[in-house]
Amino acid sequence: MTMRMRPGPAVALLLLVGLGAWVYFDELKGRRGAPKDETTKDRAIAFDRKDLKAIRIKNGHGEVRLERNGEAWTITDPLATGTDKDSVDGLLSSLEFARVERRLGATADLKGYGLEPPKATLSLDLQGAGGSPTLSLGDASPVGGTYFALLPGGKEVAVVSASLGDLASKDLLGLRDKTLLALDPWKVNKLRIERGRETVLLEKPENGWKLQQPVEAPADGPTVTDLLTAVERLRATAFETEKATAKDLRRLALDPPSAGMTILQEGWDVEKRILIGRTKDGSLYARTEGRDPIMAIPKDFWEKIATKVDDLRRKEIFALGQYRVATLTAARAGRPALVLTRQKEGGWIVSGAVTGTVKAETADALLRDLGALKARSFDDRPSEAVRASLSKRPALELTVQEEAEASGGAARSQHLVFGPSEKGGSVRVRDMAWRPIAVLPAAALGSLDKDLDAVVKEASEAPKATPAPSPAPSPTASR
Repeated sequence: MTMRMRPGPAVALLLLVGLGAWVYFDELKGRRGAPKDETTKDRAIAFDRKDLKAIRIKNGHGEVRLERNGEAWTITDPLATGTDKDSVDGLLSSLEFARVERRLGATADLKGYGLEPPKATLSLDLQGAGGSPTLSLGDASPVGGTYFALLPGGKEVAVVSASLGDLASKDLLGLRDKTLLALDPWKVNKLRIERGRETVLLEKPENGWKLQQPVEAPADGPTVTDLLTAVERLRATAFETEKATAKDLRRLALDPPSAGMTILQEGWDVEKRILIGRTKDGSLYARTEGRDPIMAIPKDFWEKIATKVDDLRRKEIFALGQYRVATLTAARAGRPALVLTRQKEGGWIVSGAVTGTVKAETADALLRDLGALKARSFDDRPSEAVRASLSKRPALELTVQEEAEASGGAARSQHLVFGPSEKGGSVRVRDMAWRPIAVLPAAALGSLDKDLDAVVKEASEAPKATPAPSPAPSPTASR
């Protein structure tokens, strides 16, 4: 006898699944087709960012109007000026995410919520039929850091997100562009600093920063970049005046200026100049030539603009990359030259005074000590006699060449001559590409001598390759 399942439970299960699916899709359809009012009713002020034309904020600091032009925003009232992008983006985000936490309904007692008069009002100008919704902000709510607000339409009081509390503190200074000069420190190729009677000129050709004035010498790239980065990050703490008069310029030490910086960047058609005024109490004021406002700037910026020439110049004697050296030739007084050539597998071949090989760590020790050499002072105007004596009778002469650039550029090289140790415990070194002579502790020459001795010893003791014996002539070949 075959048992048959009763249809009742199976049909009920199918009906239950079908009903659940109908409810799900009906709710999904409802959400998709819901009016905009329903999907945005929990937002404190509803808008679509693409529909925004203008924003007006009024509070105890005054009134500011921002206007959108494409993706950019400008301030049009109380004056025409640029905006701080981060500040405006933060404002827009806080408005988009501001929510109604609790609705209190209509009430005639606006004063009890700090809404008569309000602490701040926000008005949006929207395209199309969006109109101009206005939200008024009142006192802080006793719970959760939220705020009382009069919602758009002016009839309903609600508790809104804490982020809207910033509306009461928004002011012109916070929303406007406070940049002194927009630049990219890595693209600047010329910098002139004027400090009273002193002028410092730096230029950056392909091989890095160079001092051109008051002395021609290699510059310290990180220090120059740090100075330019300080200019890039410089922001006004206040605007002393929007349009300076001759009296303002004298009062703020800008006529004549205490210091000036002229900058040329890759892609710019002209140089741009900023002027710095330093008053008796140490306060700093700045303006960019061609722009009217005078800004107050942080006092500690003076330490950057007053950087000494000695700190702007490179003190390292070795100018090449240790791990890009291809050959090094060392000639010590009265001895044949020693030539080290890097091999692809990491070792070095030694030729000249001795022949053989040395391990990578032996040559690296020499290059490390060379890279660690720093001048403790400079003779920027050496006599011809001093220069000639170094070239004619050097205690050590080094010629170093880097491997060729992968891009096909010429390989860099450096030629250094070291004088003998002097009575004062110092040694003079000249980079033949420059006029100045560096003064180093005499111990620096002693370290290089020890490194070269180690190279000679290891290369001399290295086993020499024995040529293979010539094979005996075969009987066939002798016939």
